[in-house]
Amino acid sequence: MKTIHKHRLNTASEVQEIRLPEEGKVLRVDYILQDASICMWVEVDADTVIDTPKEVRRFKVFATGSGIPDNARYIGTTIDHMKAAAYHVYELKD
Repeated sequence: MKTIHKHRLNTASEVQEIRLPEEGKVLRVDYILQDASICMWVEVDADTVIDTPKEVRRFKVFATGSGIPDNARYIGTTIDHMKAAAYHVYELKD
C-alpha cells in the first residue's frame, strides 16, 4: 500500500533539505497562495513511513531565467497567479 505526504518548500532560492525515503516519488508541486509557499506531494510506501531510514534529499526552487546546475533533476513548475511569477522545482543530486 502507498500513501502521499505533503511537504512545504519556500520560494526563496536556498537549497532545502527534506528527509524522504530514497524511493519516494514526487507527484506534484503547487503554489499555495494563502501560505505564499510551494507544496510538494510525495508518494511513499505506507509500510515505510515510520521505520524506514530516510535520506536527506535536496531541493531548490529556481525563478524563470535563473541558471540551473547540471546536477539538478526537474520536478515541476508552479505559478503564483497574483504576481505572474513561475517557480521551477528541481532535486539536486550529488
